[in-house]
Amino acid sequence: MAVSNKAIYIDSHNVFSIRDMPTYQPGNNQALVQVHYSGINPADLKHGLEFGMNESVSGYEFSGTILEAGPGFPYTKGEGVYGSTKMGLGSEFGAHQNLMLVEGNTLIAKRPSTLPSADSATMSIVVRTAADALFNVMEIPFKPLDCPGEEPIQNGILIWGGASGVGAAAIQLAKAAGLDPIITTASTNNHQALKGLGATHLFDYYDNKVVEQIQGVLDVTDQPLKYILDTVCTTGESSSWKQCEALKCPPGAFYVGTLPVTSSKCRWEFCLAARAWELHLPPPIGFVSADPEGESRLVNIVDWVASEYGTAFRIPNVSVIEGANAALEAVRLSGEGQVKFKKLAIRHPLLY
Repeated sequence: MAVSNKAIYIDSHNVFSIRDMPTYQPGNNQALVQVHYSGINPADLKHGLEFGMNESVSGYEFSGTILEAGPGFPYTKGEGVYGSTKMGLGSEFGAHQNLMLVEGNTLIAKRPSTLPSADSATMSIVVRTAADALFNVMEIPFKPLDCPGEEPIQNGILIWGGASGVGAAAIQLAKAAGLDPIITTASTNNHQALKGLGATHLFDYYDNKVVEQIQGVLDVTDQPLKYILDTVCTTGESSSWKQCEALKCPPGAFYVGTLPVTSSKCRWEFCLAARAWELHLPPPIGFVSADPEGESRLVNIVDWVASEYGTAFRIPNVSVIEGANAALEAVRLSGEGQVKFKKLAIRHPLLY
């Protein structure tokens, strides 16, 4: 039975609606994919609000089956693939639709049978972003793959916002890399689950003494806190990054945020979900050059996560969204920051 191409569309006012889209024809190095699941991310709304990336089908992450492959595409008809799409390619490449185009690039891969389809549609961006922070920006060696980096020294890491998608991925990757201690902040109801992912010390970021409590742990450990990852980058007088800066860290400590941070005290770096292409981002980031070696590292780590899924790595709390109306509401709530410690995957086809 033919599948009609219903899609979640974001208009010029950043309002989501269901629209009927055409069936696309793949060109060179492209494929038409029947989407089984599309992953919801805050960027589905925020990129419209902050970058004006709207008037198009929304969504970046997907899993599905190739219906038709154009010339030069690396996979064949009938194969299952998963991954994410580049920003700003247009409606044909939006993930929140029943039929989408994908490019044959490093952001997609063949899905192993041991990796659940819904989970695969939610992991690409958070794994890549966490891996970029730890293994590209911080230059931590990744022991399971012998990824190069600094000399393997016992060092601690602070992951502020461990219950975020990037935070939960970073905890597990830090554990696999051999970092210790792995300190994280989250609301107390998520502490036990994050401990199960590999966090060694957990603190409530709502506690007004959280910095003092973390410092107390650092004062009695032999490992310096060399790595600081802020996955939430909140603003204001008690912003997350200011609390990170209040801790005593050795010279040369790495401060990395998932959003740009401008500080007069510490030099903050910015992490990305892809390094294959040069980027022209709004200030204060600006131009970012392509890094083929860094992109290769991200590809290898995503492949490792896929092969080890369910044992050394997992996406906690994947929730499947059924139906077009529920999907519209879920995309909105995610963009407004109301989805906590959960990844949402829309089941396709979209139906009323």
